[in-house]
Amino acid sequence: MSINNVESAIGIKTVKSSDFTLSSGRATAFGAAEVGFGLMMQVAVSYFAYFLTDIALIGPAIVGTMLLINRIVDAISVPLTGAIIEKSNLPWGKYRSWMMIAPAVVAVCFIMMYRVPSGMSEVAMAIYFSIFYMVGHIFVNFSYSSRFALLPAMGNTPKSRIMVASRTSQMNTASRIIFSLVSLPIIMWLGGEQVRNARGFFLYMVIFGILQWGTYMISALAAKPVDIPGRWSKKNVPTGREMINQVITNKHLITIMLAELGRFTAALSLAGFAVYFYQYVAGDMALVSMYFLSLTVGGFVGNLIGPQIAKRLGTKKTYVIALFGQALFLVLAYFIGRTPMAFLALSGLASLSSGFGFSISGAVYSDCADYAEWKTGKSSKGIVMSLSAFPIKMAMVISGSVAAYALAAIGYVGGMTPTPEIQQGVAIIATLLPAVASVFGFICILFYNLKPDDLVKMKEVIKERQSQIQEG
Repeated sequence: MSINNVESAIGIKTVKSSDFTLSSGRATAFGAAEVGFGLMMQVAVSYFAYFLTDIALIGPAIVGTMLLINRIVDAISVPLTGAIIEKSNLPWGKYRSWMMIAPAVVAVCFIMMYRVPSGMSEVAMAIYFSIFYMVGHIFVNFSYSSRFALLPAMGNTPKSRIMVASRTSQMNTASRIIFSLVSLPIIMWLGGEQVRNARGFFLYMVIFGILQWGTYMISALAAKPVDIPGRWSKKNVPTGREMINQVITNKHLITIMLAELGRFTAALSLAGFAVYFYQYVAGDMALVSMYFLSLTVGGFVGNLIGPQIAKRLGTKKTYVIALFGQALFLVLAYFIGRTPMAFLALSGLASLSSGFGFSISGAVYSDCADYAEWKTGKSSKGIVMSLSAFPIKMAMVISGSVAAYALAAIGYVGGMTPTPEIQQGVAIIATLLPAVASVFGFICILFYNLKPDDLVKMKEVIKERQSQIQEG
């Protein structure tokens, strides 16, 4: 089947770059990668540590050290992959080429991450898993960065930019809902085991690793009109020093990254500490699954509402509402959310508020990329958009570390009978500590002042420059 036939089958009409107008169907197709990627990645996020300790039988201390090193490498690779993409010139488009190639490498590495090798020592297995983890996540960053680098081109007007960013985040949240409902039953069915289900995890990753590649191909096809070979002039590519300068002098980018660090740290802390809250404060572990579903549904509703707020109030005010609401509901959870259902409801509302920001984050980073290009005359969309992943990576490190140190500070020991002091400490860690992160993000976003009218003028200047380069 030809590419044109594939485009027709998924409802994408072929258009020239100069005539490009983003349709709802194309925005949905561009966001399709989030579904396949999410169904694959959530297993790595939710079950990889369990897989290593309980199925591969690697000691917890080795697993902890291994994951810390791997996550640091993952975080460091984010800007490096963006810079490599920006300097590349592959045959199927500057960014689309990476969307086609990198997910295939990701699929292979993630499949191998869930294959337990035989005849290896603990240390040897840790090295084996680390290699595939690091390579896989580096290529995840290539996939992610190249796709997000195309958001400014896909959304070439403020309205279309919000549409493609929100559609992408809606697909992401939809994948998490699907994952929470079907992943474990599928793993159990594929493996046929209740305990140490190595075969189930492996076969799940085979299926969804390949699906991830397929959905990325759909997204790449959707982006074809805006990333044709030869569109991006080599004259417009910055040097390594210019790329660094575009990042460290881009006050708007730094501001949104700090705000996102606060939002993600709060969200990940809230999700990561729920088990402790329900076990030691609420005393009802049966509600943990429902709790996670409430976070996902809340985020999904927030993703639907956020773009509508942004259309009326603008992206900055939407972010302000998101972070203020997230902090407010977390504080309320501390004071009036000690019962299981109250904590569940208030946490879901915090997730809903956070979803307002998540739905438009791609649009805001796109605006920062345009600002950098307008200011310097050189395009670094690859590295600027890749940095949208950096707050997430850092939030994972911060939320996990702070929670561990906080538990040690209150005298927590696993399996202990909770005292009133322990219950109070756990309640603070589960609610007020995430609220502090939200307040930090709220303060940061107040300093974001990239105005819509200025962005329109910037895009006109960028378009004129590109025309002059092509004519020259």
